[in-house]
Amino acid sequence: MIRTPRVDSYLQTVRPSADPLLREMEAFAAERSIPIADPETAALVAMLARSIGGPVLEVGLAIGYTALQAARALSGQGQVVSLESDPAMVSAAAGFLGRDEAGRRVTIVQGDARETMADQAGPFGIVFVDADKTGFPIYVDLARRRLRPGGMIVIDNLLMDGAGADVVGTPHWSQASVDAGRALSRRLAEDPGLQFVLLPVGDGVGLAQPV
Repeated sequence: MIRTPRVDSYLQTVRPSADPLLREMEAFAAERSIPIADPETAALVAMLARSIGGPVLEVGLAIGYTALQAARALSGQGQVVSLESDPAMVSAAAGFLGRDEAGRRVTIVQGDARETMADQAGPFGIVFVDADKTGFPIYVDLARRRLRPGGMIVIDNLLMDGAGADVVGTPHWSQASVDAGRALSRRLAEDPGLQFVLLPVGDGVGLAQPV
């Protein structure tokens, strides 16, 4: 979190109430220290999916929290393809997603995203990158080649609880992760073929769109 306690308390008052399934997923993740996207980040991904359209490719499924909201936001038969390497996360996500009609439109692909992502031809309207941070540059390069015209790459955790600005790693964010996130943000900002903005939403959300 990069927000102050006071700001976070205020955000609680203007955040729409989550439905019972999402609240259950939030509690499940909190009890087990499973990192999932902040509510504002997941809502942003869903809003972009609704505006830009699918399909959506997610790199880093965890328990399916963001994938479910993106699937709900897509019209018609819009699909979400989620990549996840951890079998325990795949199992948990499948259980949650199977309880919601929209969740059945999420296809889970298990394996190392560096390999499985290359098998997803697309093109995709949104690619949401929320996996291991040292892999960010690889995932973003693969994502860029799989976007349809007008598509967007959404990258979570670029501020890493403020460590991205402080330059120094923490017990939670390794120095390698911090270095990778900072290098990627700088590269995207300097790329003349992209419009890039790093938003202080959640833990820092980067939006990159080819121009």
